[in-house]
Amino acid sequence: MSAEVLEVEGKWMAINGKSLYVYIMGEGEPIIFLHGGPGGSHEYFLPNMTPLAEHYQLIFYDQSGCGQSPGKGVESYSIQDEVENLESLRQALGLDKVHLFGESWGSILALSYSASYPSAITKLVLTAAIGLTAEDYRRFKDTLLQRLGIYKKVKLGWYSFLTLLGKGMTVKVNGLLDPYYVHSVEALGNKKEFRYNQQAMHQIGSELEKHYDLFPSLHAIENVPILIAQGCDDVLSPDSIRTHMLPHFKNAELVEVKESGHWTILEQPEQVMEDTMEFLKRGFDK
Repeated sequence: MSAEVLEVEGKWMAINGKSLYVYIMGEGEPIIFLHGGPGGSHEYFLPNMTPLAEHYQLIFYDQSGCGQSPGKGVESYSIQDEVENLESLRQALGLDKVHLFGESWGSILALSYSASYPSAITKLVLTAAIGLTAEDYRRFKDTLLQRLGIYKKVKLGWYSFLTLLGKGMTVKVNGLLDPYYVHSVEALGNKKEFRYNQQAMHQIGSELEKHYDLFPSLHAIENVPILIAQGCDDVLSPDSIRTHMLPHFKNAELVEVKESGHWTILEQPEQVMEDTMEFLKRGFDK
């Protein structure tokens, strides 16, 4: 059966006093997809990940105030709020245990949720991973800025400032940064444009930079099976992930996604799907 003919259900659900847009397709073990940003949209995964619906139930959703989830009435954003939103969504859908697929900031959310609710997790798939601490997040930002060089860093700072003032400079910001997220700029032709939630990006980004630290609760998930699919040319290289993440898990493995930068799903969706399928079908010794 092809993914195109599978039943698709899109709906808004009342979760923690918010309205979250949820998009479900396929049948089988559930995989909940966690988009990047902070402030992004589930559409980043579409249609590249939908062939997995031939074997699994795929659950995409827009995080609080993001994408098609209305931001009206949402006063603040935090990692813990997103963790609790995800837990409430899992319960509302009547799911027992789930796989999580987290991309970029979504990888941080996947790990943070799993540390809080380890009994709800079967396996984790992380791609474009960033790390376990604020130091890792700062390393990501610093490495990205180093790629830009001085002139473009100045332009980025000015555009970002104007964006915070509501001057609508997001397109210019993306135009500066996007080429540094990919292995080949040709891949940007496949990139979907969507509006980021700037408030979520700023508030959660600030929290990640100053307070993010999974080490106190990492013991809860040290045995969880984890696949990390990192682009060979990602901002944080596979070697960085090998050094700063893998030693802290007993059941984690790293695969390098060839000819890919940070946006593995955009550049090499078939490899990411193949690696995900192989990993999810495999048994693990506890």
